[in-house]
Amino acid sequence: MSVLPRTIPARYTDELRAALTAAGVAFDPTIKPGSRITYSVTHQGRTWDLRYVLPAVWKLIGPPGSGYEWGPGVTAPEAVAAITAPVPVPEPVPVDPYPGAPRTHIGVPVPEMVRAAWTTPRADWWRLGVRSAVAAR
Repeated sequence: MSVLPRTIPARYTDELRAALTAAGVAFDPTIKPGSRITYSVTHQGRTWDLRYVLPAVWKLIGPPGSGYEWGPGVTAPEAVAAITAPVPVPEPVPVDPYPGAPRTHIGVPVPEMVRAAWTTPRADWWRLGVRSAVAAR
């Protein structure tokens, strides 16, 4: 026997619609295909699923990185707060100034001046020194 509800009472759909509309989020009251109790909401290019679970409780499933991937139970105002939260901007990945040179050699950090000249005799001598020092241990 299923413990999930089979329909969403109109009262809770109206409450959710009012909360989303007040926050400026477009709400389409069409049920998500394949479900009888789930709405999909898209805001700021991210799609969220709201599944009715209990009276006044929605299971909020958000996009990756939202903190709601696993679907915690929330009320309508909490769902609106999560959906309208600013989209986090990822930090840019720093560009490696010496893409052909490794950062370590035999477990020893490579100095920047050696990384800059990785294909020159200077780096050959540095690698020889590191090999000798590691072998002497």
